[in-house]
Amino acid sequence: MNQLFAAKHRELSAVDPDLRAMVFPDRTFTHGQLARLGEAFAHRMREHGIGRTSRVTLRSPEPLLTLATILGCSWLGAAFVPFAGEGNTPADLAPTHVLFSSSIRTAPTAGAIEIDGTWSPALTGPLEIADETAGDPDADWLWVHTSGTTGLPKYLGLSQNMVVGRSLAVADEFRRGSRHVLLAHVNSRPFLARAAAALLNLSELHFELAPEQWAGSGIDGVHGSRSLIQSVLGSKTLGKRLPRVELQGSKLPDEEALALLHSFEVVDDTYGASETSKSYSTLWTIGASGRAATKGVVRDSQIELVEADGTKVAKGEIGAVRVRNPYMARSYLNDPVATSEAFRDGWFYPGDMARQDSDGRLHFLDRKETVINLFGAKFNALFIDRVMRSTQGITDAICFKNPKPGAKDELFAFVVFDEAANRLQATASLRFALSEQFGDLVVPRVIQPVNQVPRRPDGTPDRAECAAMVLRVAPRN
Repeated sequence: MNQLFAAKHRELSAVDPDLRAMVFPDRTFTHGQLARLGEAFAHRMREHGIGRTSRVTLRSPEPLLTLATILGCSWLGAAFVPFAGEGNTPADLAPTHVLFSSSIRTAPTAGAIEIDGTWSPALTGPLEIADETAGDPDADWLWVHTSGTTGLPKYLGLSQNMVVGRSLAVADEFRRGSRHVLLAHVNSRPFLARAAAALLNLSELHFELAPEQWAGSGIDGVHGSRSLIQSVLGSKTLGKRLPRVELQGSKLPDEEALALLHSFEVVDDTYGASETSKSYSTLWTIGASGRAATKGVVRDSQIELVEADGTKVAKGEIGAVRVRNPYMARSYLNDPVATSEAFRDGWFYPGDMARQDSDGRLHFLDRKETVINLFGAKFNALFIDRVMRSTQGITDAICFKNPKPGAKDELFAFVVFDEAANRLQATASLRFALSEQFGDLVVPRVIQPVNQVPRRPDGTPDRAECAAMVLRVAPRN
C-alpha cells in the first residue's frame, strides 16, 4: 500500500519527523505533524461518509488545509477535485462532499462540512485503513484542469501512482530540507504538483513571504508562471541572488531570462504539461566568462520531434513534439475526440512545434495557431474570433498575438465593420463581450479595421499573414 501518496509521505517522514514542512510567519508544521494531520482528516472524512466513490472539494484559501485534505483523500481513496469557481466544474465531477474552513463565513452549499477544532490530531486515535477501504493507487485520484492541446477546458484524472512518480522525479529540485516559495494559487495544478513534490521529498514550503524576505529565509527555489513572477518582482532585483527560479506556462523570452539572472543563479524555463508533468528544462546561468549560458535538460521523459506521419525529423528541422513517460495521463474526461488526438500510440502530443540544434538543445516554437498563450494562460483563438464576429456591427474578425519584437504577451485584432455600423459602439461592445467571456487579458490592445480578414484558400484564418501585415507597417529596427 506504500504507493498511496499519504502512505509514502508517512513512510518517508517517519525517518525524520521533525523536518519542517510548512513555514508561516507565526507557525511551523513539521512533516511528522503534517502526516498526522492528514490521518486526522481521514478519520473525520470517513465519519462523514467519504470513501472510495467520493469526490471531495475544499473551499478554503489555506494551504495547510489543502494538503491535509489531499492526504485524507489519499488514505480513503476519495477523488480530490480542486475548486474551480462556481459553475465551472463539469457535472461528472460534481463533488459528493464539500469541505470548508472557518475562513469561509457561511457554508458554501447545503450539506457542506465545516473543518473545525474537532479535526485536530489530538482528538483522533491512530489511523487504521483496511484493505477494502484503502485507496486504489491506480484509480483516478487528483482531477486537474488543463487547456492543453486545444485551448479548450478539459479535465484529466491522475492516479496516486502517477503523482508519486512525478513527485519523486524532481527530487533534484526539491532536495531534502530545501526551501521553496510557490506563487500559484492553492487550487491550481502548478501549486498542487509542486506541493506534492515538496511533501514526498521532505522539502520546506514557505508562505506569506515578501520577496525582500526570501534571501533572509534561505529560500532555495521560487516557482511560478511568467506573469506571477512579474507581478511579484516587477522591475526589482533581489539584493542577493537566490539559487533557482522556475517558470512555467509559456516560453521565456531571452531578455526576461537575462533580467532574472540578476536575482537568481539558475533560471529554469520549464516545458511540461498536466498530461505528462515536467519534461524538459532550458537552464539559464552566468558562465565563467560572465556571459549568460544556456543548456537543455531532458527530465525522465522521452521527447521526439516528428512529421505528421510519426517519422522523426532531422536535427535542425521543425517537427511536432511528442512526449511519453511512465506516469503519463491516459485520457480526458468525456472528450474522446481530444483524447484520440492527444494520446496516440503510447505518446502524448501536446500540439507544440520545436527544432533540435546540433548540440541537442530543444527550441520550442509558438503553439499551433488555434491556441494563443498569454502569460501561461491558453485560449482558443477560434472561440475568440467567434465572439468578435457575433458582436453587432462586425461581420468578420480575427485575433493574433502582437508580433513586434520584444512585445509583451497581448492580442491584436483585425475587424471588418458592417457599413452601417457605429464603429465606436461596435468596438466597445466587442471589448465588453471578450472581457465578460474570457477576462481582460484577452481584450485586444489594438483593434484595427480592415477591408477583409486574411484567410487561406480553404477559408481558415491566416494569423501568420496578419502578423506579417503588422510587421510590414512597423518593420523591425
